[in-house]
Amino acid sequence: MIIAQITDFHVGRIIQTEQGPVDLHDRMLEAVAHIKKMTPQPDLLMVSGDLSNHGNEADYIRVREALQQLQMPIYIIPGNHDRRSRLRQIFADHDYWPQEGFIHYVLEEYPLRIIGLDTLAYGEHYGLLCQERLAWVDARLKEAPERPSLIFMHHPPFKTGLPYPDRLMCRNGDAFGDIVARYPQIQAIICGHVHRDVVTYWRGVPAYVTGSATFANGLILYPVDDVDPLFEPPTGRLFVWENGRLTSHISFIGSYIYGLSEGVPKAPRDP
Repeated sequence: MIIAQITDFHVGRIIQTEQGPVDLHDRMLEAVAHIKKMTPQPDLLMVSGDLSNHGNEADYIRVREALQQLQMPIYIIPGNHDRRSRLRQIFADHDYWPQEGFIHYVLEEYPLRIIGLDTLAYGEHYGLLCQERLAWVDARLKEAPERPSLIFMHHPPFKTGLPYPDRLMCRNGDAFGDIVARYPQIQAIICGHVHRDVVTYWRGVPAYVTGSATFANGLILYPVDDVDPLFEPPTGRLFVWENGRLTSHISFIGSYIYGLSEGVPKAPRDP
C-alpha cells in the first residue's frame, strides 16, 4: 500500500520575490502533475489542509479542478486557512466526512486504518483538539485495537524545535498525547502546517510533518515575530506499508538534472 501526502497549497496567494511574483496556484499544479507521473501510482492521496489561502470559493474550485486530474481516491482534512462550509460545498461528492460539524473521519477499506482528524479553530492560526474531538478520536481508536492505524491532522500536537510555528501548534496536544500513548496500533501521526519537513518520535509513535507543496519557511531555530516565504524545492511525502512495516519517503516536486550513469563501480577492498 502506497499513500501520498501533499499539504499547504495556499492557493489564492501570490508571493512577491526579487525575481517577480510567484502564484501558488501554479506551484500547486506542479505538485499535482508530479503525483500524476509517479510509478507506481499511490493507492490514495491525503491532502492535509490549507488548500486555499483565504477560503475563497473560486480558489477551492481551482484546487478541485486540479485534483480531478488524478485517478486515485483523494481525502482532505482542513487546515487553519480553510473553511469547513466551503470544503463541503466545493467537494460535495466527498462522502467520507460527516455532513455537519467537524471534518474528521475513518477510512476502513485499506490495509491501514486511516483517521483524519480536524484541528481547525476558526479565527485562529493555532490548532485545537477540544474535549469533543479528543473523545471522538479516543473512541475511534478504542473500537479497532487490532487494526494498524495512521492519524492525519493539519497541526502538529508537539513542538518541532522551530519557535515560530511552535506558537501555532495544536493546543491540548498533551491530552491528545495521553490518548496516543494508550494505543499501540498507531503506526504514525502525520501533519502539515509547518512548511518544513520534521520527523520525531512522540509518545511512543513516529511523527512526521510534511513540508508544503508550494513554499517553505526557513529553518529558523530562534524566536522571530514573522517568517518570509522561502522557495526551497517543494515536497510531498510517500508512505509505503509493506509486510507490517511503514516506511516514509520525501518526494521533491519539480524537475532536476540527471547525471549520466558511469555504471556500478566496484566496491573498494583492503589490499
